[in-house]
Amino acid sequence: MGSDKGTRKHHLRSWTGIVVLAVVGMLAAGCSAAPTLTPSQQVDQIVSFVEVARGHTFTTPPAVQFLSDAAFRADVLANLDTSQAAVRADDAAFTALGWIRPDQDLYTLYQVAFGGGVVGFYDPATKVLKVRGTDLTPYRREVIAHELTHALDDQVHGLDDVPGGDGLIDETRLAALVAVEGSAVKVQQRYIDSMTDLERVQDLGEQLQLGSDPALLDVPITLLTLTSAPYLRGSVFQQDLIARLGNPAGPDLSLTRYPATTEQAFDTDRYVADEPAVAVAAPPADGPVVRSGTFGQFLLTLLLREGIALDTVDGATVGWAGDAYVTWTAGARSCLRLDTRMDDRARADTLRTALTGWSTRHAGASVTDLGGDTVRLTSCAG
Repeated sequence: MGSDKGTRKHHLRSWTGIVVLAVVGMLAAGCSAAPTLTPSQQVDQIVSFVEVARGHTFTTPPAVQFLSDAAFRADVLANLDTSQAAVRADDAAFTALGWIRPDQDLYTLYQVAFGGGVVGFYDPATKVLKVRGTDLTPYRREVIAHELTHALDDQVHGLDDVPGGDGLIDETRLAALVAVEGSAVKVQQRYIDSMTDLERVQDLGEQLQLGSDPALLDVPITLLTLTSAPYLRGSVFQQDLIARLGNPAGPDLSLTRYPATTEQAFDTDRYVADEPAVAVAAPPADGPVVRSGTFGQFLLTLLLREGIALDTVDGATVGWAGDAYVTWTAGARSCLRLDTRMDDRARADTLRTALTGWSTRHAGASVTDLGGDTVRLTSCAG
């Protein structure tokens, strides 16, 4: 889902087939029969599929625009630009935690990550789904199915008011995206299941080709992980809700009452119980404040696992009750301080041990026992 709040995607998905099949698929793509339907007719077919799979009907036909590569890329970059200030504000946190080097610019990396690999996006502000190119290959059709689900969810529930800000270090936004992207991923998965074996192999070949841009090698794994997690966890989250409440009731609930925290988003029981976070006061900063807010259980997992986490949380974070962080600059150095409250002292001891282990691998990091159930981490780099 694209928006003026900076939500972007690459539609990463894990595959377990044999890699050689991708080569076979790309060769076979050149021998397949030309489609007899126009792009508009193919979109109409996908619209019908999405309505059945999601369990709702479009109140008005969705607007779909097919653009040239140049026009599409310009639109993507223009949409990304609306998030520039917020993403740059997260530079301090990414640097302080070692997720990017001090000489790297987070927003530039953000543009690389999403400027070339996007095939389509839906913008809740304009209510338009934009697609790169007019050749509706298997992967493009898969992406359109995903994005049309966003368009349908927007008509039924309204996605232009998804909570949170424009930045990447945003607990509220990340938690809500698990529900939003999860709804679309479940339909997307059903669409993939409806493809022929050859179409699925061609689909994989397209994704491998899109992911072959050498510039992507410079994008930090944390950035790729952070932006992929809502899709991967979202699928599990929505499957849990569908198993409990059915379809469309499960996804509908999550889009009516978004997960309030990533703890809820990664623990469906806590979401159903609507377990709130405990308020934690913002820790002090030792310099001009850049950003402050709630860090959350998933970002804490991302920290402990050195930027690699997908659809689960780290065991040391279980029992997370609430937190608050602040970032600041001190000369050329960027710093982050995070106070995390756990459910009890035992859980706090477990987290403190894990954070202490992390701090030994990061010069400029320290852990403070604030007593009781709260642990403080301070990390500076630059």
